[in-house]
Amino acid sequence: MRILTLGLNHHTAPVEIRERLAFPEDDQPSALARLVRDYGLSEAAILSTCNRSELYLAADGDGGLDQARRFLAETQGIDVQTLESHFYQLSDSEAAIHLFRVASGIDSLVIGESQILSQVRQSLETAQQNGSARLLLNELFQRSLRVGKRARTETDIGRGRLSISTAAVELASQVFENLERCRALLVGAGEMSELTAQYLVDAGVERLLVSNRTLARAQELARRFGGQAAPFETLSEHLAGSDIVISSTAATDYVVGPDDLRPAMRERRGRPLFLIDIAVPRDIDPAVRDIDNIFLFDIDDLEQVIAANRQEREGEIRRVQDIIDDELKQFLHWFNALGTGPLIRDLRQRAANLQEQELARWTAKLGTLSADDQKLVEGILRGYANKLLHEPLVQIREFANDDDGYLRLDTVRRLFNLDDAPGEEES
Repeated sequence: MRILTLGLNHHTAPVEIRERLAFPEDDQPSALARLVRDYGLSEAAILSTCNRSELYLAADGDGGLDQARRFLAETQGIDVQTLESHFYQLSDSEAAIHLFRVASGIDSLVIGESQILSQVRQSLETAQQNGSARLLLNELFQRSLRVGKRARTETDIGRGRLSISTAAVELASQVFENLERCRALLVGAGEMSELTAQYLVDAGVERLLVSNRTLARAQELARRFGGQAAPFETLSEHLAGSDIVISSTAATDYVVGPDDLRPAMRERRGRPLFLIDIAVPRDIDPAVRDIDNIFLFDIDDLEQVIAANRQEREGEIRRVQDIIDDELKQFLHWFNALGTGPLIRDLRQRAANLQEQELARWTAKLGTLSADDQKLVEGILRGYANKLLHEPLVQIREFANDDDGYLRLDTVRRLFNLDDAPGEEES
């Protein structure tokens, strides 16, 4: 059994590509069901955030990656080949290392941000609830959560308030000399918006307005931070009275476009409007950049703010990598041991099958054997088989202690032309 990962992230693809492969939370149960039911994958989990879309799979061989590509093409309606340069595909130890880096926060756009750990946990819970994360992916994700917790308790990688939201507010602070004279409009009322609201209030914005499709959620968020709520249907009416608009919804289509902003800008009479879109898929139509005095930034535009954060945390990244190395050794020991029992069983079964074939062949040549003679021949064949397998079986058990043991186990399977699908572990 192989662990496989197919995905893209902020390192490999711009936001306009990432948003095409985003999996909304409500769509994930059906997607997981299809991966297992229709595409022949043993286990599956989806990790979809503003910075990445990744499939984690357990499959009988590398063919699972081709199935994953076909799944993306058919479910997301995209030409996978045109996106091939943006994909990364990983297997076994590389897949584990990648997820450990993700969960620890060192693969995030904002190094050390805390949201990703809860997102990894939610990915696992969704897969568990839908029966697509069983033995292999459950252990992998549980181990990654342990890495994430250790990274945040044993290092300073998460020191301070770090998130996409903090970066967005920091960017706003660089544009406006004093946020205390700015009126902010927050579109969306999820976790990201909650963090943004806190940072905006801490920065001293003059007014905080929250708009969300569910008015009650907007009212609750506004109440907590001393702001006001606005019905989502009236969003366009509030653009003119805002200096900063930060949008982070789960919408699959644009919620703000040129037709919303042109009347607002006429009313503002040349005063600039600062827009930050931290949603994936994007909330604000990029075409609004063509309107005078509109300044739109998306999540990829936060790189300048984020670069300084990375430089400050280089030492902590190395400490986190030590934790990853430690946890990887333990995971690979478990992973290798998982394949050891089935391989030993299959080898013994192959030897038993060969004994039966040889006995039948010689019986046909020698004629009917007496019971004693047959027992003698069976004993000879069994003895030779046991002697031949003794050393390989000893080495196979030792492979569980090697970091690359899973590769050696796979080599043994190939040498003996065994079925790729292992059986149950030997007790």
